Amino acid sequence: MISFDDIIGQGAVVKSLQNSICNNRVSHAYIFEGPEGIGKKTVARIFAAALVCEKEQQKISKTGSACSVCSSCMQVAHDNHPDIKMINAVSTEGKVGSIGVDDIRQLQKDIYIKPYQASKKVYIIEGAEKMTIQAQNSLLKILEEPPVYGTLILTAQHRQQLLSTILSRSVCIKFRVHPQHEIEQFLYRQYPHIKEDIPIVTAFSGGMIGKAIQIADSEEFSSLRSEILAQAVKLFSQRKWEALESIDFFSKNKVDAQQILEVLVTWVRDILLIKEQCDDKYIINIDKRNTMQQFAYSVKTDALMRVIEIITDTQYKIKRNVNYTLAIEAMIIKSWEEIHGKRSRGAI
Repeated sequence: MISFDDIIGQGAVVKSLQNSICNNRVSHAYIFEGPEGIGKKTVARIFAAALVCEKEQQKISKTGSACSVCSSCMQVAHDNHPDIKMINAVSTEGKVGSIGVDDIRQLQKDIYIKPYQASKKVYIIEGAEKMTIQAQNSLLKILEEPPVYGTLILTAQHRQQLLSTILSRSVCIKFRVHPQHEIEQFLYRQYPHIKEDIPIVTAFSGGMIGKAIQIADSEEFSSLRSEILAQAVKLFSQRKWEALESIDFFSKNKVDAQQILEVLVTWVRDILLIKEQCDDKYIINIDKRNTMQQFAYSVKTDALMRVIEIITDTQYKIKRNVNYTLAIEAMIIKSWEEIHGKRSRGAI
């Protein structure tokens, strides 16, 4: 079972949570705030395990960490501890839903029933910002009169999306982005078989350990990235029809659209950095530097910046379920026109 010792780059968070257990000062509600892939859910599960650990409850170990060997820890490891509950938004047809008032009302009924086995009951609300206003108001009723044995852990990317009354009744813990060297060290230890690709994986992780693991575990990422960058080159072709050929690639890989667009942004960004003569350590696709350099001298800075805006705007639109094909077609046409100085008056 993973423990606090396995957490990378969140030393202050871990120490704070361990101290709260050791000093018997565990709050009734926490908000773990940070970007997706930063480790909020993992730390929440480890914290929950420590709260129901038999040795910790009996004050035998006094380390603030789960022992990983007692029956409670074994149940946590197999996701079947009766006093730890997970609540999250239900996904349907690829669309992430919301956490409704009925979900929180069910939590409310359950939390006032005493623990089945441990001295604590822990509820992890994943993606708490997806709670509807009605659900948040229902949760507020629990926070106003929390049972002494209950602990709520809310994970959120942006705490500002939660009611101020919920924030004022919770301990907010901010998760920081991991330094690049920490992610690299972790990857060299855990993924020695991809040694040559580790700098690329680290760069694409954006400081998110979870994202780094996801990429490192993906057998398709390397080949997909090569395909994406081959399509990216077409945007710089003098022949517009070559750029439009990329539409077929996007259509065939719709499920990976966000990842494709993210890689595409890094490509244009890297060309911009080369053009501005920035240090190579900031270049993500460093293995493609020679290819990118030839484009850096032929495209204007402001055009590259507008292309980045066009791509990120397309990401935003796709997340909001606009017509996928039309969004991709518009992106490719606008980007090609920007790169080749053929932008129409009034266009983005």
